[in-house]
Amino acid sequence: MKRAIMEFLGTFFLVLTIVLTANPFAIAAMLMAWIYIGGYVSGGHYNPAVSFGAALTQRLSWHSFYRYVAAQILGGIVAYAFVAYLVGQVVIPAPGASYSIAQAFVVEVLLAFVLVLVVLNVATSDKYKNSSVFGFAIGFTIPALAYIGGPISGGLFNPALALGANIFGALKGAHVSWENLAMYVGGALLGGFLAAYAFRYFVLDEKR
Repeated sequence: MKRAIMEFLGTFFLVLTIVLTANPFAIAAMLMAWIYIGGYVSGGHYNPAVSFGAALTQRLSWHSFYRYVAAQILGGIVAYAFVAYLVGQVVIPAPGASYSIAQAFVVEVLLAFVLVLVVLNVATSDKYKNSSVFGFAIGFTIPALAYIGGPISGGLFNPALALGANIFGALKGAHVSWENLAMYVGGALLGGFLAAYAFRYFVLDEKR
């Protein structure tokens, strides 16, 4: 329960920062803070795609994976509810107007792939076992990914963000684009899957 609560809190503050600021460096700073706060408790995932990659590489049990994802999605929903309370509206993420859903999907896959692969390498591999570099490495990946993906897909690469926005929006009567939601969730999870495979190939297989 303690680990799930940590994932809820970290995801809540991460999503809150994303929605209120849309500033890649503020987002990176908040993510770093919560990685150092919760890294030694839950692993500091705050993203279902990261938890998926960790489960696929046996860095997280599947039982814990489902609890993590539930906590992360709840954190996203509560963050959007808090934003609505503060600013009076909910903005549901969508791809850039001049880009297709397919282009946005490819970008989300690539962004999630990089993020999850970074997390698996610096936060779970034996090479960095006694190092505190993981927070900086993961946090400073965010601005690069956000600047790449922001104009095209919105640069989410986190299903908790997309699900939080759409579930809360649906509860408030807002229109939900199921196509966009499937793109964000599917793209992030596919990126996490590919990152897990790459981690197994480059790190785990070599170790064996």
